[in-house]
Amino acid sequence: MASLHLPALVGGINIPVGDHIKVAGLDMDTIYTTALAGLAVMALGLYLRAKVSSEKPNKVQVLWELVVNWVSDQVDSGLGPRYRHVVPLAVTIFVLVLLCNWVEILPGLWHNTDYLPSPSADVNLTYALAVLVFVLTNIASIRARGVGGYVKAFFARPRWLAPIRILEELMKPITLALRLFGNIFSGGIMIALLLALASPLYFAPASIIFSVAWKVFDMAIGVIQAFIFALLTILYYQFAVAEEAH
Repeated sequence: MASLHLPALVGGINIPVGDHIKVAGLDMDTIYTTALAGLAVMALGLYLRAKVSSEKPNKVQVLWELVVNWVSDQVDSGLGPRYRHVVPLAVTIFVLVLLCNWVEILPGLWHNTDYLPSPSADVNLTYALAVLVFVLTNIASIRARGVGGYVKAFFARPRWLAPIRILEELMKPITLALRLFGNIFSGGIMIALLLALASPLYFAPASIIFSVAWKVFDMAIGVIQAFIFALLTILYYQFAVAEEAH
């Protein structure tokens, strides 16, 4: 599936999206920005490992512990202690999605690019994350119920709902991916438009203020979307193993 990028012209205003990095004719922006976010996640983990302290935790450690404690509480209440292995997955997804959402807040890191496109605004990444969650939750469901119990759950009474249950299961990764993609992609459009208005031809002090204000607002939206993605990951696990968990 081809990457989706902002159009170069909206309403007669040239949007300064800049040049895309191409390899063999394919846009590589999402790969590079995702790699950047992934390296940031690993760097954060290594930093916390080196600086962790039970006596004088720093601000980064306190913030990290808040995230881990929130995820742990959600997993314990919905799945139980047996599924604590879901906590690292949900925390990693939350931090990775958050950093992917915040990438577009940074200025461009390569030639002729006025802002760094968020990988979350590309359906390739959101579908990849959603398919990962879909595969892991279905594996967990098969382990919890067995193959027979897994199939039987789709054909429970009333049996005429079986096609709807199967379709609902298949739609989960699509809705999970498009929810994140739509919100971050629209935020990228707004940032690009505000940057266009701040160009020399359309320069106005107010446009710069609006651009900064929107970036702050977009950061808040990025937190919410990362929170929702991680929470839905936990909920999908809960639905997958519901019979055993109860």
